[in-house]
Amino acid sequence: MPFKTFNNWLFDGNFKSRIPTGEGVPDLLKYNSPITNQYMITMFINQGKLNHFLNEYFNNMGLYYLEKEEFMRFMKKCVVDFKIQRKNIPYIPIQRNGKLFDALRKKISILKSHDVNLLAEIVDKLENKDQIYYSLGLEKMEPVKKIKGIKKITKKEKPTVKEFIESSFKVMELNNKKN
Repeated sequence: MPFKTFNNWLFDGNFKSRIPTGEGVPDLLKYNSPITNQYMITMFINQGKLNHFLNEYFNNMGLYYLEKEEFMRFMKKCVVDFKIQRKNIPYIPIQRNGKLFDALRKKISILKSHDVNLLAEIVDKLENKDQIYYSLGLEKMEPVKKIKGIKKITKKEKPTVKEFIESSFKVMELNNKKN
């Protein structure tokens, strides 16, 4: 709710409009409000001219010493001056973290959370996602039931390298397509 209230106020086109406060409206100026100075700057990450302007003047610790109301008015002036519309602001949906997210996060710790979420979505859409889940240790394959007669035969024969690798390690097939 505070994000929607903030966006409605920011993009109303009137520089002199008051910051919404009052009963039934979240207080955007509170110290524990989710609307922070850093959030306001990152909203405009894909706006070239405004992003360059903000990096030039606010890419330091001085940003955190400004009054929140003063900074919100400044951002509204920037939106009006640079003619930024609401539809130009990127929307990054919040996703719940699951077992796949946690496993990928541990394996590939250099990726950011959004990238790991994207990778998890891609893995879920693959045909061989069961093999990936198995290789990450999220699902266990059903054990192969052995018959005593087959055990005796396999003990006498030496296993091939491929059989040894498949029985000893987790194996995942990769489809390498050359363009």
